[in-house]
Amino acid sequence: MPESLRLADARRIALAAQLRPRAARYKTVLERLGCIQLDTISAVRRAHELTLLARDLDVAEAVGSLGRRRTAVGFEYWAHAMSVLPVSAWPYMARRRAAWRERYQDDSLAAAEADVLALLAERGAITVSDFPSGAMHRAKGTGNMGDSWNFRTDHKQAVERLLWFGEVACTHRVGFKRVYQLAGRAIPAAHFRDADDEACLRFMVATALRNLGVGTTKDVADYFRLKIADTQRVLRELETEQVAVEGWKSPAWIDPQVRRTRVTGAERAVAVSMFDQLVWLRERMERLWGHGWKIEIYVPGPQRTFGYYCLPIFVGEDLPGRVALRRSNGELVVEAVQWDDARADREHLHAAVERAAAWVDAEVRWKAEVQPIASDPA
Repeated sequence: MPESLRLADARRIALAAQLRPRAARYKTVLERLGCIQLDTISAVRRAHELTLLARDLDVAEAVGSLGRRRTAVGFEYWAHAMSVLPVSAWPYMARRRAAWRERYQDDSLAAAEADVLALLAERGAITVSDFPSGAMHRAKGTGNMGDSWNFRTDHKQAVERLLWFGEVACTHRVGFKRVYQLAGRAIPAAHFRDADDEACLRFMVATALRNLGVGTTKDVADYFRLKIADTQRVLRELETEQVAVEGWKSPAWIDPQVRRTRVTGAERAVAVSMFDQLVWLRERMERLWGHGWKIEIYVPGPQRTFGYYCLPIFVGEDLPGRVALRRSNGELVVEAVQWDDARADREHLHAAVERAAAWVDAEVRWKAEVQPIASDPA
């Protein structure tokens, strides 16, 4: 029979695996997390910046994380979603690159791809602004010609496809605009190779479990969006220990290093974005903390149950509430807030909001009253 694990201990392990002591460098946090999700929305700050700030990275370092560096630190690719990964992960995305090449064998963009590669060979680095202007083409499967946000030039489509295939890489941005380079130039030589399929799977599964601390097969698979069957097979082959977590229907796997994980900051209050790996899988969030909040960014305003940009607030090992924030004219506006007073004092709520305000150098304006929220704090 697997060892039993109290829910409180599973929470402690999950938080210790993620919100560790202060890190001075972006590279350190990126290597530890394995990937950081990107998103264009910046109601407070962009998603990857919030992930870094929640882990106590300096604001200047977090905001400049995607800027040009002397040696490449990370590259953009599909992980859980579109993410930045450490350059050390390049070999282990080979399986995914091969899958993209097999899936998209259409030669209709061959001429545009040749143009892009020639431009890169000539200039070294380009952005979409360097592509020749010309007729816009409707993306496959889109609606009427008025849907201009779905349009792409052939060259834009070509460079994106080359990115998926691994012939082109993006290791930094200008503003929030990708800078493309030939992969062989962008990725440091020490990491510019392809691992075999099994090594790729083992890397992703081990990285996921290390960052979860404890999780079901589905939890582990979700981190890099792997197939459940592949994930379970690799976990068994790695002889990973199983545990029975209090209240969980499925058995869980526990990171072999978890016994040596140091627990710190028991009363630390911090808000995280809904794009943070702590809350990627909502059903895991509900199993651990009794909340399974959905992201409502894409829900029409009248249909939202809470607010546009929700940030769950962690206090120590618990999740007592959430806040909807938006930056506006030098203020960080609290548009909605729910809090469980039985789980944490409101001073922690205020501390987390003030901390978020420091991230954007803004004054807090409380537009909303605190609404009670109840859940089982088992």
